[in-house]
Amino acid sequence: MNWTFSIPAILIFVLLFAFSLLSFANFIRLYLGFRKLEKKEVRKQIFPTEPKEVELELFFSPLERTIDWFPTIASVAMLLGLLGTVIGIHTAFGEMEAQGKVSLEVLAGGIKDALNTTIAGLFVAIPSLLFLRICENKIRFLSERLVEDFSKTR
Repeated sequence: MNWTFSIPAILIFVLLFAFSLLSFANFIRLYLGFRKLEKKEVRKQIFPTEPKEVELELFFSPLERTIDWFPTIASVAMLLGLLGTVIGIHTAFGEMEAQGKVSLEVLAGGIKDALNTTIAGLFVAIPSLLFLRICENKIRFLSERLVEDFSKTR
C-alpha cells in the first residue's frame, strides 16, 4: 500500500492530530476532577455549608466553559475532514485534466487523500462529541449530589 499523501492532506492530518490531543487531554483532566468530586468528603471541603445558586454557578462555570470546547473541536474536525475531501477530489480532477485521460491510476491519489482526511476528521469528531456527553452527564450528576448532600442533613 502506498502511504504517501499530498502536502495539504498532511497539514490536515497534523491539525487533526493536535485537536485530538487537545480533546483527549481536556477530557482526562475533567474526568479526573469529576472522580475526585464524586467523594462526599471532597464536596464537603469545597462547600462546608449549603452553597447559594451564585456559588454553584461560579463553581460549575469553568467546567462548562471547558466542555464547550468539545463541540467546537468536533465541528472543526469534521470541517477539516470535508476540506480534505474537497482538496482530494480537486487534486484528482486536476491530475485527470493534466493527463487528458480518465483512469483509475490518475484518480487514485486524490481519492485516497479525500477518503483518509474524511476518516481522520471523523476519528477526532466522534470521540469529542462522546466526551461532551460524558462530561455533561458528570456535571449533572455532581450537581445532583450537591443537592442531596444538603437536603439529607435537614
